[in-house]
Amino acid sequence: MSEMERRERERVEEVPLFCDEIKRAQKAAMANRWEEFKKIMKEDKENLLLKRFDLFKNSAIHIATRSNKPQLLRELIEMVPKEERWEAMCKGNIEGNTILHEVAFCKKVKMANVVFEIEDELQEESLEIKGSLLEITNIRGETPLFIAAMHGSLKMLKLMANRVAQKSGDIGKHWHRNDKYSALHASVMGQHLDVAIWLLRMNKELAMEKDEKELTCLQLLSKMPQVFRSHTHMGLVKSIIYHLLPDDGYENEDYKNLQLFKHKRDLENGKMDEKNLPKSVISKINYRFWKRFAKEFEGIDNMWEEKKKHKLAECLTKILVHHDLSWQVSANEYERTTVITMPRDPISVAKRRRISAQKREERRKNKEEPPERTSLLIATKTGIVEIVEHFLHVNPQAIYHVTQNKQNILTMAVKYRQKKIVRIIQKKGVLDSLVGQISDKGRTILHEVARMDYYKGEHLAGVAFQLQDELRWYDKVRKIIPKHYNMHCDIDGHTPEDMLEMEHDGMLKEAQKWLKETAQSCSTVAILVATVVFAAAYTIPGGTENGTPVFLHSNVFLFFTIMDVVALATSLASVVVFLSILTSPCELWDFHKSLPRKLNLGFALLFLSLMTTMLAFSATMLLTIRLEWKNWTSTLIYSAAFFPVTIFAMIQFPVYVMTRSIVKHLWKQIKKVLPMRLTKCFIHLD
Repeated sequence: MSEMERRERERVEEVPLFCDEIKRAQKAAMANRWEEFKKIMKEDKENLLLKRFDLFKNSAIHIATRSNKPQLLRELIEMVPKEERWEAMCKGNIEGNTILHEVAFCKKVKMANVVFEIEDELQEESLEIKGSLLEITNIRGETPLFIAAMHGSLKMLKLMANRVAQKSGDIGKHWHRNDKYSALHASVMGQHLDVAIWLLRMNKELAMEKDEKELTCLQLLSKMPQVFRSHTHMGLVKSIIYHLLPDDGYENEDYKNLQLFKHKRDLENGKMDEKNLPKSVISKINYRFWKRFAKEFEGIDNMWEEKKKHKLAECLTKILVHHDLSWQVSANEYERTTVITMPRDPISVAKRRRISAQKREERRKNKEEPPERTSLLIATKTGIVEIVEHFLHVNPQAIYHVTQNKQNILTMAVKYRQKKIVRIIQKKGVLDSLVGQISDKGRTILHEVARMDYYKGEHLAGVAFQLQDELRWYDKVRKIIPKHYNMHCDIDGHTPEDMLEMEHDGMLKEAQKWLKETAQSCSTVAILVATVVFAAAYTIPGGTENGTPVFLHSNVFLFFTIMDVVALATSLASVVVFLSILTSPCELWDFHKSLPRKLNLGFALLFLSLMTTMLAFSATMLLTIRLEWKNWTSTLIYSAAFFPVTIFAMIQFPVYVMTRSIVKHLWKQIKKVLPMRLTKCFIHLD
C-alpha cells in the first residue's frame, strides 16, 4: 500500500460515510419496509437518491430494484430532477452495474418495462440523450443481456433481446464480455439450461466458441454429471414418482422451446407449424393433479424441477453434439501387437512400488500429461451416458477416436470404472477393435484397471466388498483382452498382475483389518445368542410335571421348540463361519469370492439366529402370560420382538446390498451344470 493510499484510508476512517437518514433507509431496505424507504427518500432535502447508499457504491435507485415493485422504482426515479435523471439511471456501482444491470436480477419483467418507458420518455424530450442503457457495459464488459443470461432470467432476457432487435438489431455483441467469455458458457455453468437452449436458437455459432480454459460448451457440459439422470441416485419409491411425473410440467415457453428442438426437422421442412406441435401423452388432468401435489409437498416439487433439468440437459446435448468435431483430430493408428514386453525377475511389492514411484516422478518433471479435450472422452470419464449415446448416434466413427496418449473410449471407460459406458461399447459390437489398444506408456486396458489413480469408492457395505468389486472388474476385463496381454509389461516393467498387487496393497490391508474386526464382533454376538438359546432349552416355559412339559400338546410350545433349535443351530453355524474367516490367510484373491461369500453366509446365519431367538421369546411370552392371539397387547409384543431384528437388518446386514449379485452368480453356476437344451428352455420361459 502506497503512502497516498494509506492517508486516504485514514481520512475515510475518520469521517462518517453515511448520514443518519441513509442509515434509516438502509435499515428499512434490509427489513423490506419499502414504504418507509420511499417516505425517507421523499422527505429528502439533500438529494440522497444520487448519493452513495452502501459500501458497494450503489445508489438508492439501485437498491430499489431489489424490491421487485415496479411502481416503487418508477416513483423513485421520478423523484430525481429531469436534468439529472438520465445520469442517475446510467450511474454505475463499484462493479459498473447500472440500474438496468440490477434489474436483470429481478423476477418481474415489469421492472425492466418501467426503466424502458422512462428511457423512451427522456429520449423524446431531449435530443442530446443518445444510445441506450442496454448498450452500457460494466467493468467486466457485461451488458444487461449478458447478466440476465448468466443468472438464468429467461423472461427478462427475451424482453431485453426484443428491445435490442427493435432499436439496433445488433444483438451479437451482447453475448460476450471483455475476456471473450460467452453468455452460453455462463448459462451452462450456472445450470440455466433453458437459457442455453434459447441462446443457441439465437446464435448457433456460440456452440463452437471456447472459454478461457479452451473448453467448448459441450466439453463444459461433459464435466457436469450432476445435471443428468444417469448420475441421480434414487430409491425405488422416488424412481417410481420420478417416472410418473409428466414431462410437460413447464408452464412457460421453456418446454415449448424443448419441443421445437425435438421436431426441428419437421418444422424446417414445413411439415409442422409451431402452433400445431404434438400434444403430450400425459393428460391435462394428470398434469394438474401433480401440480397440486407438488404445491403440497416440497419433495415432489424439487423432484419435478430435477426432472425438468434432466430433460433440458438431454435436449441441449442433442443440439451441441452436431457442432462438436473434436473427435476428428485423432492420433496414429491403434498399437495392437503380438510382440509383448516380457516381465523381469520378480521382486517384492514394496520395492516395485518404490521403483515405480521414482519413475513416475521423473516423468512428471519432464512432461506433464495433457488434459483431455474431446467431449466424448470427457463424458466417458464422468460417466454421462446421455452424452455418450447421443454423440455415438450422431458421429458413429467417433468411437475409434484415439487421444495423444494413445487411449480410446474403452481405455477411459475401463480406468474410470464406468461400467455403463462399457456396456454401450459392447452393444455397438466394436469391443474387439478397441480392446487391443496400448497407451504411450505401454499400458493395456488391464493395466488401467489395476491402477488406483482414478478409483472412486463404490457405495458398498465395507472395504472387503469394495476390494471384491475391484477384483471382479479386473477379472471381467481380463476375459475380454487377448490372453498374451496378461504378460505384457508397461514402461516401468510391470505386468497387470504386478500393478494390481502394488496399487491395491493399501486397500488389501484395510480390508483385512475390517474383515477380522467384523468377524470377531459378529462371532461374539453369535456366541451370546447360542448361550441364551441353549439356556432357554433347559428352562421350558410353564415348567414340567414328572419330567413332562406342561404345554407339551400346545402348538405354541411346538413353535417355541422349533425356533429355539433353529436359533441354536444357526448361531453355532455362524460362529464356525466367522472362525473360518479369522483363521483364513486373507490374501488378495481370497477377497474375490471366498471371503465375501463366507462373510455373507455368516451374516445370513446370524440374522436368522437373531430372528428365531426373537420368535422363541414371543412364543414364551404367549405361553406364560397366555395372551389372546387377536389382542392388541399381542401386537405390541410382536413389534417389540421384531424391533431388534429390524434394526440389525437396516444397519448391519449387507446381504440386502449383495442379494442381486449373489443370485446372478448362483444362476451362472447352475447354467454351467445344466445341459444346454435345458438352459435355453429356461431362458425362453423367462
